[in-house]
Parts: sequence; structure tokens; C-alpha cells
Amino acid sequence: MEESITNHDKLSNKQLLDTLKTAVATSKRSLYEDGILLILWGATLAVGFFLHYYRSTHLVVWRTRNVLDVLNILAAVLLIGFTIYYIFLRKPKQRTYTAISTRFVWVGIIIAHNLNVIVTKSLLDEVDFALIHPLQMVLIGFALFVTGGIYRYNLLSVSGVVMWLAAVLCARIELADQYLIRAIANFICFVIPGVLMYMQSKKTAHV
Repeated sequence: MEESITNHDKLSNKQLLDTLKTAVATSKRSLYEDGILLILWGATLAVGFFLHYYRSTHLVVWRTRNVLDVLNILAAVLLIGFTIYYIFLRKPKQRTYTAISTRFVWVGIIIAHNLNVIVTKSLLDEVDFALIHPLQMVLIGFALFVTGGIYRYNLLSVSGVVMWLAAVLCARIELADQYLIRAIANFICFVIPGVLMYMQSKKTAHV
């Protein structure tokens, strides 16, 4: 009887361990698949900020400026639409707690990202973008750092630290140069990890 209970306990422990391993593998797979979002957001933001830098440092005719403004709006609408489709429509309804936690982190950061503009305008009677950019980069770095911690994916946590360093650098330079730093930081912190994650998701899919 005692031996039967011991075997049952061992079996239960093995089942619990297998369940935990499966949950971790599912979370990692979900993270790797989300690499496509990092690529798209990172590339779009990098190009957008680089164009802001170019417009701030070079003479651009008003027609070209209008075209760029329209393209920026179109890119934002398409990107947001794809993100909503990818997260809420394409993916399975079953989601792990880690995935849900990560969604809340990024939604909170996006809200705080925009509240920075509102608070700054309320206090200074104008939007001081030279101040806003470093603050927003600190928030984005926090989201990357926490996401890496939640999934135990150190590359994202390192990306968060890189974004923080870029924020400190931006706080010491002019607005036009901040655009260039943000473009480079977005490419390094979003696109590069996104590509590596996406490649890993392809490897996992074939295992």
C-alpha cells in the first residue's frame, strides 16, 4: 500500500514537471512567434524617426513633406491593424499567463507613452519633444526589460538596457539628433531581436 502511494506521488510529480515544461515551451514558442511584431514595429519606427531626422537637418519641399506625412499615417494604420489581427484574430484563443501579462505590460506602456505628452503639455503649455523622447524611451526600455524577464529571454532584457542608455544619450543632445538616436535604438532593440526570435520560431516549428 505504501509503495503504491510512493509510486503515485512519483507519477504525480513527473506529470507536474511535464506540465510545467510544456507551459514553458508554449510560452517561448509564443514569444518567438511575436518576433514578427518586433520586426514590423521596429522597422516602421526606425524609418519614421530617420525621416524625421532627415527633415530636421535638410531642406525638404512641402509636397515631399505632405507625401511623407500621408505615408506615416498610412503605415501607422496598417501596422496597428495588423497587430490587432495578429494578436486577437489570428492566434489561438488559449493564451498562457505569461503572454497575458506581457500584453498588459505593453498596453500600459503605450498608455503611459501618450500620457507623457498630455502631462508635459499641461505643465509647460506646450509639448517639449526634446524632453518627451527620452522619457518615452525609458518606458519602452522598461517594457523590453520586463518582457525579457517574464519569458526568461535575456536578449530582450539587454535590449531594454540599450534603450535606457540611448535615452540618457538623447537627454544630452538636440531634438534633431534625438530622432537619429531613436531610429538606431529602435532598429537595434526591436528589429535585431525580432529577426532572431522569428528565425527561432521557424526552427521550433520544424522540431
